[in-house]
Amino acid sequence: MSIGDITILEQASMSGRGARLYNVAAGVTIYAGEPVMQAIGGAVTVVPANTNFPVSGSDYFVGIAATTSTATASTDGTVGVYPVDPLVTLLIRPKAPTSWDTQTEYNAIVGKSCLIDLTTGAYTLLTSGLASSGLVVQAMNVNEHPGMVAVAAKLGTSNLR
Repeated sequence: MSIGDITILEQASMSGRGARLYNVAAGVTIYAGEPVMQAIGGAVTVVPANTNFPVSGSDYFVGIAATTSTATASTDGTVGVYPVDPLVTLLIRPKAPTSWDTQTEYNAIVGKSCLIDLTTGAYTLLTSGLASSGLVVQAMNVNEHPGMVAVAAKLGTSNLR
């Protein structure tokens, strides 16, 4: 995992949305730019997202870390998180960049459901095509953001219930 894997491309105008503070359990490190999820079992803490995330109805996508968490090995901490919802468009690198690098190839996947992958040490995007995948590819000009994919969270994926 690394700093800056995911960035916010755009969010609803006039939203005034800033980072919210969330609790992080001791021993958990979250880096700025990483996707953050609610800990399993409805815990009151957040954790870095796991691979094949988010699945609608079972994973709750809190947002993208704005700061690096303050937890240490023995002390709980906090992290600032930019909340995600369907009005926020995120940028992320695809796992297979050569499949998405022309405008024609990119346009063919707009509207597809997808998941975030974490098998290479960095968060990347997979198109899975499963209805339960919690992200949707958004339209964009590939020349403006080369090597990136624009995605938004589906309703029911965000932890803002």
